[in-house]
This record gives sequence, C-alpha cells and structure tokens, in this order.
Amino acid sequence: MARREHFPTHGDSLRGSYGLPRASLHAATPDPTERRPGAGITDATLKKPQRPGKDAARSRSRIWQWITGTIGGCAVALGFVGTLWLTRPAPPAPAISILTNAAVSDAASLMAAVQTARLHGTPDVKGSIEEITRLDKGGVSIKGWVTDTTASGSALTVIAFAGGNHVLTTVTKGARADVAKMLGMADASAANMSFQGAFACRPGEKIIVIAVTSSAAYSQFRSLACP
Repeated sequence: MARREHFPTHGDSLRGSYGLPRASLHAATPDPTERRPGAGITDATLKKPQRPGKDAARSRSRIWQWITGTIGGCAVALGFVGTLWLTRPAPPAPAISILTNAAVSDAASLMAAVQTARLHGTPDVKGSIEEITRLDKGGVSIKGWVTDTTASGSALTVIAFAGGNHVLTTVTKGARADVAKMLGMADASAANMSFQGAFACRPGEKIIVIAVTSSAAYSQFRSLACP
C-alpha cells in the first residue's frame, strides 16, 4: 500500500508540532464580565497627586526665609558688638602707663621717663595752656588746646605732673575752629583739640605738662607754677 503524504494546512501550522490548541498561541482575551481590581472606582474618589516641582519650590522658599532671618539676626548682633567695641574706652598704651607711674619733677627726670616709654620729641605738636585757676586750697583747674598738625583731627593724651607726681591724664575732645584757622589747618582738623581737667597741687609747686600722640611722639608745654 502506497504511503500517503500529508501536507500541513494553515490550521495545522497554528496547532504546532505538539498539537496544542490554537487558543494557546494567542494572548488571552479578557472577559468583559470579569471584575478587575479597581473597577468601580471613579475619578472623583482618586486623590489628585501634587506636583513635585511645586513642593520643592515651597521647600526652597522656606529654607531661604530661614537663611535670610539667620543672617539678619547675626548682622544685628555683630553690629551691636561692633558698636560696643568702637565706643568703649581705649586701654592705656604702654607708654602712657610708664609715664603715669614715673616721678617727673624737672627736665632730666622727664627725659628719663620719655626714653623709658620710648617716645620721641616732635615739633609737629602745637598747643597752649590757656588757663590754670585755683579752685580751693587743695586743687586747680587747667584748660587749653593741643593738636598734631600731621594727623588732623586725631586725639592726643595730656599728662600733668605736680611736685614730681603724676596728677592728671586726660584726652583731647572738642573742636577749636579758631585754632585751626590760626594754624592754617582745614576745618576737619579742628576736632579733638580742647582739653581740661582738675588736679591737686600746693601753691608754688612746679607743674610739667606734656602731650602724647598715638604715633609715640610727645611735646612739652611751658613749665608753670601752681597758683
């Protein structure tokens, strides 16, 4: 009996060599009647997600507000500390401390004191004692002006000795426009020229007064006798 050749049809080729049903070679078709997870949930019940970009912007805004507030608070605190530092009394320089602890009764002892303090004389310091008045049996008042013509407007320290002892240390404060005009200096140079003070001395005692600049220079006023 002759062998009968069998040629696969289109349907046979879809079955495959293992005789699987045709449906197994296709994706399963969902049953329209089957209830799927999430079915029946409407758009109204879904919470609208917030945009990440908007949240990030709000976060950055809060961070910048905190940074700005912190910087502003620090600036106020630093300004307050700076004001205290600028307005506090300046500590005495070593040279001033040496002079105020020295015994100065004449030119020789004055020279020894200024050399120990490492001061140098200068002709640039101009000044005058305009008034010395007896207040009572124990004390006098002194008044005058002094300036450093090379450092306009800078304050100077005035130190007085009476009877060999240090009796007064004061700092120039107050403008003298008349003196600035007399010396041919600018109006701004008139600041910090005046000085005054009071100290104890006995009648006839020798008074020695010097002015010291911030640049370690000094000049001596004319010697006076306590009234």
